[in-house]
Amino acid sequence: MKKHLMLLVAALSFASCAPVAQLAQPGEAATLTRDGASLLLSNPGPDALTGDPGRAGDGPALTVEGSGLVPDDQAALWCKSNGMKTRLSCNLPNVPAGSRLRVTLMAGQVGDALLLAYRASKGAVPVFVALK
Repeated sequence: MKKHLMLLVAALSFASCAPVAQLAQPGEAATLTRDGASLLLSNPGPDALTGDPGRAGDGPALTVEGSGLVPDDQAALWCKSNGMKTRLSCNLPNVPAGSRLRVTLMAGQVGDALLLAYRASKGAVPVFVALK
């Protein structure tokens, strides 16, 4: 998981290059959007968004950058905050094809977010989904 978080931090530094990342992943349809006080991860398919298949219990990794970030009770099961509440590091449950997952914040301002996940159909190639 630590390796994934390092990748996410590096990827967040390139968040302004999100359109480039999408070009590097032709056909990727998953989206991460703001929905009020929530981040909504939509997975239309073709298969589930999962964590590293080689690591038991690993789920999709979501990193949220902002200020005053406080997850609700459900999101707190998945997300850990740094001491200053400027970053959430989340280990989400797998998101089946055709479903959505909501990460709700009780307080804070989201600046950016990035998801790192895997799809069985892509093998060991990670999927990056930037906040739109």
